[in-house]
Parts: sequence; structure tokens; C-alpha cells
Amino acid sequence: MRVTRTVRDFENALIKVLETTSFDAVTVEQICAEALLHRSSFYRYFNDKYDLLQQTMSMMLNQLLKDQGHNDDIIEQIVNFVDTHKEVFRNISVNNGRNYLDMEVLTVISRIMLARRDTKSQDALIETLRRTDQPEMLAYVLSGAIMGAFVWWRKSNYDLPKEQIISFIKVAVNGVKSFY
Repeated sequence: MRVTRTVRDFENALIKVLETTSFDAVTVEQICAEALLHRSSFYRYFNDKYDLLQQTMSMMLNQLLKDQGHNDDIIEQIVNFVDTHKEVFRNISVNNGRNYLDMEVLTVISRIMLARRDTKSQDALIETLRRTDQPEMLAYVLSGAIMGAFVWWRKSNYDLPKEQIISFIKVAVNGVKSFY
């Protein structure tokens, strides 16, 4: 989808609404009111609020990670991003047991890792993906380690300091990389 100002307005409106409202309780009307746009405009670009959420999370993660060259920087940047947007992530996770966001984030992180495999990056993580016979599976395993830490952090009400989360994720990712 071509990103227009209208699409960005809807994405920003969703993030703003999620700062105070559970995703299950969010309505298209709330999003439109926050974006100062009409409901018909919403449906011109999105099928429903789930479609908007998926696109918004994908856009945010892609923007966050697109120019990082080293996995340690990526890990720190992702943890800092989640730390900054705790309420948004908390309100997204209150979804009657559905884990659509977690899988979407895991998929986006995996795609980004795989895309970097074709670049000239000297990152050890990317080098590992180049060497393995199963790069897609390894990208999902590494993304799963990152997401597992985030799910646990969220479920524990973000009580652990972000520096400990960063350290844990780095140890987990480096442990997986050591097998390759």
C-alpha cells in the first residue's frame, strides 16, 4: 500500500487511541475522530481496525529497524521503543487471548533480518543467517527469542528494568547464533 498522509494520520490516530484504550474496545469511529477523517476514508485504505493495526505495527518496526547495521543496536532500539510505548503495547495485548500482534511483530522482525542477509552488512547475526541452510527458520527462532522476552516483560507488568531485558535478549540471541 502506498503510504499517504491520510494513512499516516490513521496510523498516528490508532497509536494515540491505544495510549488509553484497549484494542478490543477501540472503534473505527474513535480512530476516525482522532484522525479528524471520515469513516469512508478509513475503509478506502483498511478493511478493519485489525488491518490498520497490522499495517501500523509493521510500519513502526520497519521504520525503527531499517537502518540499523548491528543486532545489538537493533535489540537496544527495539527495547527502548517498547519501553517508550508500554501503554500502547499493554493495550494491544489485552485481546481476549489472541496473539495476532505478537505474531505480526515476530514476522516483521524475521523479514527484516532476512532482507539484511542480502546486504553488505558485517553484522554477526546477518553473517549467521548467510551461513545456515535454513535462514528463514533461524530468523524466526531469533525473532522468537526477542518476542518471548517482550511477552514475558509485558506479562510481568514491565517490572524488570529495560537494561536487564536488553542483556537477556543479547545472551539469548548470541546463544542461538553460537550453534551456527
